[in-house]
Amino acid sequence: MKYLQERARFVIARPLARTAQSVLYLAYDHLTDQPVVIKVLAPTRRGLHWPEAVRAFLHEIKMVLALQDIRGSDDGWPYFPRYITHGRSVKGYYYYVQSYIPGQTLAEILAAGRPSDAITIAYELCRTVRILHAHRIVHGDLHPQNIIVRRDGAVVLVDFGLSRYFYEQVPYLRDMGRPLFTPPEQIVGRPLDERSDLFALGLILAELLEVETLPPTTQRLIMHMQRPLIDERNVQLDDLIAELVMVEHLQQVQAAYRTLSCWLMVLVIVSTLIIALFYLAFFLY
Repeated sequence: MKYLQERARFVIARPLARTAQSVLYLAYDHLTDQPVVIKVLAPTRRGLHWPEAVRAFLHEIKMVLALQDIRGSDDGWPYFPRYITHGRSVKGYYYYVQSYIPGQTLAEILAAGRPSDAITIAYELCRTVRILHAHRIVHGDLHPQNIIVRRDGAVVLVDFGLSRYFYEQVPYLRDMGRPLFTPPEQIVGRPLDERSDLFALGLILAELLEVETLPPTTQRLIMHMQRPLIDERNVQLDDLIAELVMVEHLQQVQAAYRTLSCWLMVLVIVSTLIIALFYLAFFLY
């Protein structure tokens, strides 16, 4: 573990968030001329005791490093923040630095009501989670605050403090997670796999989408994801993604039909006016 020697490299702009375990700061990286996020271990009384907090924080850094092998198709990092560095400050604070993701959290978007592109967001979210699971990693803390919709429409997952590999035992993370979104098996300390993330993902989709308007198969998949028993959450994300693609295509067809109907109505009105003007001119002259 190296000590922070890049004090002139990073300049903290403002705090971003405070959790029971850490503080996040928005900072500026003079080396790359880019904004970054610095996460500093600073457990509160509600958090873990210091020895366990350090182990949990180092585990998080390990998982963030594991994400660096997952590259996307555009700028190379569309799904997860990019790791930059980590270390320990001269005062003994553990920290790590990652790229700043411009965009809005899903919580901020939902606070303004259901977005018009909810199906697209749902598709991108499911796609990102599937990519994570393809590398046998459970996020472990999915909720709207940890989901960022970038300006280009890509969905990014952040905060991997509770993440782990499939079936990895991490005893100091037991009974940790966001209320309502944490699956029962995670609360009692059982091993997790991709079905554990499906519990929270189903709840998020139920809030994001008008589920009652979706096709019955899509509704059934989302409802099965929310079941309390892990063995009853046997939903394949590929099946749900295919359903969302179908729904999005249907919405596009309906939107095109509505647009065409509007233009036809305009054409009828204009034609009627032209004919009326023609007859009016005929009778006047």
